[in-house]
Amino acid sequence: MKPFLSACALAAFLVLVLAAPASAFRKEPRATVDCTECHKLTKEEAGKMLGKIADNVVAVTPGPFPGVWEVDVARGGKTYPLYLDYSLKYLFNGQFIRLSDMSNLTGERFTDLNRVDVPSIPVKDAIRIGGKAAKKTVIVLTDPTCPYCVKLHGEMKKAVAKDPAVAFLVMPYPRNRNDKTTYRKCVAVVCSKSEKILDDAFAGKELPEADCKTDAVDGTIRLAERLQVQGTPTMILPDGRMISGYRETEALLALLK
Repeated sequence: MKPFLSACALAAFLVLVLAAPASAFRKEPRATVDCTECHKLTKEEAGKMLGKIADNVVAVTPGPFPGVWEVDVARGGKTYPLYLDYSLKYLFNGQFIRLSDMSNLTGERFTDLNRVDVPSIPVKDAIRIGGKAAKKTVIVLTDPTCPYCVKLHGEMKKAVAKDPAVAFLVMPYPRNRNDKTTYRKCVAVVCSKSEKILDDAFAGKELPEADCKTDAVDGTIRLAERLQVQGTPTMILPDGRMISGYRETEALLALLK
């Protein structure tokens, strides 16, 4: 699953009728000039302009390059970065990519705006991969039948072997709540409290029947709904950033630097 796909859903709400074309981008000031000395936009002004497509405007800041305002808007429990040009005639709803390193600036901003309250996540039934003394702990919602979750599981094992300061708290999560077979497998893992049984689940092996009564998996499903998790695997970093999708070992460790 690609990061930030959820932000693209906002496009369905963007129906704007614009008047005469503007040439703000052709008349850009030089990058060394502080454009905000001449151009102003308040939250209240942005709120009036975007009131039909957003619950409220959270913030207005200079955009990722001259000539653009970033307007952070709340809708449906999430905060999205949108962009207005300085003429205030054009609204941009898309992803800005920095070509020098292909960084998705919009995706990174979306992740930053929607940080999770990590202490509020119940992890007592999570299965730990890595040492108990690890200082950097990542919470992972993952489905043992999801191909990219299986791949990530292997990379997490490599990551903790390479850096003892890193650990992962795995919360088995059936991405399809109607898949009873996967649900039972997740419950069996939680009941086992065993990293070996967790490994067996991701290896596709038969698991022993659950030998406990627990609502931990149901709790994880409710957590995923509350956080509006869009797919598996989903990682919650120590600083609250929520990252979706598979990462290789070095990319995993880079997220924690």
